[in-house]
Amino acid sequence: MTVPAYRSILFAVALFASAVLAWSPTVAASIDDYRAEGVIAERFDGYVEIRGGNAPSGARQLVDQVNGKRRALYEKRAKEQGVSATEVGKVYAPQIFGGAPSGTYLKRSDGSYTKK
Repeated sequence: MTVPAYRSILFAVALFASAVLAWSPTVAASIDDYRAEGVIAERFDGYVEIRGGNAPSGARQLVDQVNGKRRALYEKRAKEQGVSATEVGKVYAPQIFGGAPSGTYLKRSDGSYTKK
């Protein structure tokens, strides 16, 4: 195979790979991205939830993952301190909300939302 033919094949492969990558789904957003967009809200009890009904499936999966990790942490702390996991979550909630990006919603105990 000649050098120009080899280069043509490499160019074609590179062009094809670029096209495939351009059509691939975008990288999943982070929790901060979703919170800043108002898709995921923090709650008064230290957990997160989907805010509204048209959330991407990635956001729903992220909510499940985050809540699972938080639940495990709250249960561990509760056991260490002799209190309920619910109480621990409520203590963590203001700290979590304080560190959340602008645009994050907080669901209050009465069901209303406030935006950071």
